Amino acid sequence: MKFLKNLFKSKPKIYCDRKAECAAKAFKLQELPLNHDANKAEMLWIRKGYRALMPLLGPNQLINHFPNEGAVINKGYLTHTLKSYQELGEDKEVNIDDLYPESYCLYEPEDRKRFFDQLPKVDSRDNIWIYKPGNNSRGRGIEIMWRTGKLKKKYGNLKDQFISNKDEQGIIQRYIKNPMLLNERKSEIRVYWLLASLNPLRVLLFDEGTVRLNSLPYQLDQFDNQLIHVTNVYQQYKHPDFDPSVVLKWSFAELDRYLLAQKKVTDEHFTKNILMPKLKKYLAFVAKAGRKGFNKKYPEQGECFGVYGADVILDDQLNPNISEIQKGPGLSFSDPIKKNIIPPMLGEAARIMFEIREARINNKPLPDLKNRDRYQWVINEAANL
Repeated sequence: MKFLKNLFKSKPKIYCDRKAECAAKAFKLQELPLNHDANKAEMLWIRKGYRALMPLLGPNQLINHFPNEGAVINKGYLTHTLKSYQELGEDKEVNIDDLYPESYCLYEPEDRKRFFDQLPKVDSRDNIWIYKPGNNSRGRGIEIMWRTGKLKKKYGNLKDQFISNKDEQGIIQRYIKNPMLLNERKSEIRVYWLLASLNPLRVLLFDEGTVRLNSLPYQLDQFDNQLIHVTNVYQQYKHPDFDPSVVLKWSFAELDRYLLAQKKVTDEHFTKNILMPKLKKYLAFVAKAGRKGFNKKYPEQGECFGVYGADVILDDQLNPNISEIQKGPGLSFSDPIKKNIIPPMLGEAARIMFEIREARINNKPLPDLKNRDRYQWVINEAANL
């Protein structure tokens, strides 16, 4: 009789809010059942207003956010989170300088002072920075600059004043002047990772990402041209000079073939054998650095998880630099590249979370995951329990 009950037990269902149309479509393609009643769904996939739902979660109900995920999503907070963790000296394998460009939070008095103190007395074109508003996405508000007069005017006289307005919490980051060029164009890689649980810490990386190219050949001194410098598809599309015939996205396989043909690498599986193992170490650093922040205001009942993106810039020596972390990382999949990535990536993430949920309900150990196929372990503390 127990076997029959398990056999006919209904599959767990997912509730998607109205803004999460792409996620809902992906789940349907993955044959994961949806429920239009949030109270009856085992998982909530929310795009807007998730913090208000945290106190309302049912026992063991999953939600695809952490209340304080801004610890790594917000550009300024990410900078602060990584620096604070580096100061603890707990990670002996990775140094912040290996994975993250030199950055300063201009809204924090001490970090702001450090930035202005290290500037040369005379502005130089060799000293290039990228300014990013801390709370914006899609490349909005980004500026490439070597003249610092604008920053000095905005931030230089604030002295010990902390800027609490999130719209004004900008960061300044050293610009990578020697990016790996693909067909003479600047590029950026986006990978997708899953923070499945905090205690024990479970972090996984999906095996495929997207390679995003700018539409014009790279020219370092053309600082004001978004088509050259800002590797964001939204910024490319909205630019009045954008040529829609230009290909903006590659698969990992296309990147591998290009690097092999151009003799940049000797391994035909560069992304799998070289890039991804290095990114696992870097994302482990990010996850461990953000763990304390993610734990803040955790709901009294219910369970949090997150599917995040990480934007990675390769320099001309193929060293990866993580520039940003995103929540809800561009889940539309109208183009052929993302159509092959987003549905299986989201579908497997959901199945993994349902497996963890079931083990938690039944108080069973879960050292590995039966539903893990294309996700690779970054951190698996459960294996040591």
